[in-house]
Formats: sequence, structure tokens, C-alpha cells
Amino acid sequence: MLKLDRHKRVLARLDALLDPEHIAACEQLHNDLQAGKALDYLPCTIGVDVPEEWPTYSFTECWDDIEKNLVSGLGYSYCGALLKDDRLYYARPEYGVVNIPEVFGIPSQVTDEGRSMSEGLNNATALKNLVARGMPDFDCAHTRKVDAWYEFARETLAEYEHLSRFIHPVLPDTQGPFDLACLIYGSDILTAIYDYPDLVRDVLTLMTDAFIAYNQRYKALIGEPLNSAYHIGGLKLARGGVRICDDSATLTSPTVYREVIKPQNLRCFEPFDGGWLHYCGDGNHILDDILDMDCVHYLHMGNPDSHDLLNLIRKTSENEVVLFWSGSLDRIQEALEVSEHSRLFVLTENRYAAKSMDKAKETLIQVRAGQPIEKAAY
Repeated sequence: MLKLDRHKRVLARLDALLDPEHIAACEQLHNDLQAGKALDYLPCTIGVDVPEEWPTYSFTECWDDIEKNLVSGLGYSYCGALLKDDRLYYARPEYGVVNIPEVFGIPSQVTDEGRSMSEGLNNATALKNLVARGMPDFDCAHTRKVDAWYEFARETLAEYEHLSRFIHPVLPDTQGPFDLACLIYGSDILTAIYDYPDLVRDVLTLMTDAFIAYNQRYKALIGEPLNSAYHIGGLKLARGGVRICDDSATLTSPTVYREVIKPQNLRCFEPFDGGWLHYCGDGNHILDDILDMDCVHYLHMGNPDSHDLLNLIRKTSENEVVLFWSGSLDRIQEALEVSEHSRLFVLTENRYAAKSMDKAKETLIQVRAGQPIEKAAY
């Protein structure tokens, strides 16, 4: 149960703000988005700093404090409830990218600047030993921390009429098989692909097994179907149950992606009927291989302005993939014509986020109307 009165007050405030009719309309919109129906307006979520009245805490403060972790993370849903944009509401244990590496006993560096990062082994002998040990028991200190978060969130939200119905616990950050291999192996993996190709494949296979088992475990814990999901960003995966992050894959060649990484992504997606693929960086050189995977139903890139929106929307439309776009909207009208007003969802985040709640409300009107937003400077 919540200890701090301030936390009780803001959760009561959020509970009162949630509008069941609006949420039902958003649910239908996310379903229609995946089905490829023409939409009446451009759906979006508007990024904005959490208002001062909502308590937020640093990553290190939240690392060992479940209450701060939960309440701080709910600030995103509070913004959505104030704006009534097209996001759905979620809660996630915010422990960064190290959830699966911790299961393998890889130590984490935890800072406010870099959040959490694994201390890669960068040692071929140590990696061979790790592979030889195989899949570990998930019952480790970090997994118990994550489990405790879910139990605390369930008990806390159960005390509120709307929060218990509309705040969806979502999966921990499980990255993707190659990202996990990089976290565990360390930066040396980029040369080990050529120096120790069999070892890299063995590590990658083990990470694929872990990704599947870990996500299955937590889907069972939160009562979520294998083949669909609520996810971060207030997004709903109406088809496909997991997200794969391929950030590190953008550093590899198209051949390595096609022959080494892609087969493991396919295997990760298979038990969950596919899902969402995300990457940061410039992934133009692997984009065709990504979209060639029938199990990729949603696509999002963390550096969207490295890509041409019109070229991208043509490719995603041809492959019936929903594009989560967080880049420039300077050519949005052309993009809407190409997409036939379907399968495009805008997230104004990072450089495109609003600077205040008033500005966020203006941006919401602008985006829904399909009005251009100029490319932001770095």
C-alpha cells in the first residue's frame, strides 16, 4: 500500500480524470489502426513534461523504491488523462534494459544519466562458460524485485475504481535477442561476429530462448494474452504480443542482419503472433529485411529523421505494417495520401514534444488535423 499521502492524492486525482467513454473510443481506434481502416483523424500521443503537481523521481531513486517507481511512471498516464489524446494507460516496472541480463548474473551499472546498463563480459572464455550453463533459473534477486513491483502495483491500483480497470500493467523491458547478446557479451561482439562467429550464434540462440521464456512468464503473471499486448507509449498491439528492440542491429551489415539476427527475431516473434519492432539509429540498410518479416505488425524508430517519411510510409503501407512515427510532420499530408489515412500513428516526442501543457493541447489539435510540423533542429 502507498505510504506517502501525496502519492495517494495524485492517484485519486488520476482516477477521477479517467473517462471510460474516451478510453473505449481509444481502444476501438487502436483496433481499427491495426485493421487498416481509414481513420477520421490522424491519431497521436503528444509528448510533454509531466506537470509539477505530479511527483516524479530519478531513476536511481526508483531502483529500490517500488512506490516511487510506480507513481513516477504513472506520470505519463496523467499527461494523457489531461490531454485526452489517443494513448491508453499503462504501468511498467522501470528498471531499464537489464532485466534479462540480470538473470544471467551480469552486473548492472545504475545511474541517472544512463539508467541501467549491463557490464558486458567481453571475454570469449567467459561467454563459452555462460553458454555451457544454458538457461538459468529465473529466481534471482532482480526477478524477485520485478515480481514484487507487479504485486505492489496490483494491490495499489485495486483500491481505485478506474485505475484498476484502465491502467494496464505491461511487460518489463526485454529488448531483443541481439540487443541482449550485446548487453551480455559487451561491445566486443561487433568484432566477435567475425572472429568467433559460432560463439556469437550460440549466445544469440540462448538470448532468443531467454527472451521467449521471460516474456511468456510475465504475460502469465499479468494475465495478458500471448498474441496481443498493451505497451509503453500508451500503445496497444492489437495483433502481436511483444516488442523487439534492434538498436544494436543498426551497427551491423545487411548480410549479418539477414543471416545472423533476423532468424532469431523470427523465432522470438513466433510464439506471440509477431508484434512491434523498434530500433534507434539509422536502419535504412536493414529496413527491407525488417519489413520482409510477416510477423512485424508495427514499426517505430528512435531516430526517425534519419528516414524519409514518404519512402517509409510507402513500404509500411505495402506490407500492412502500422507505422508509429515520431519524426517531422512537414510532409504529413502527402504521407496521409499514400497511407490512405490508415496505419499511421504519430508520437510527438523528444525534439517534437511540447514545452508546456497548453502547447501540448495546441499540438494535439494541429496533429489530429494533419497540419504540418516543421523538422526540429538537433
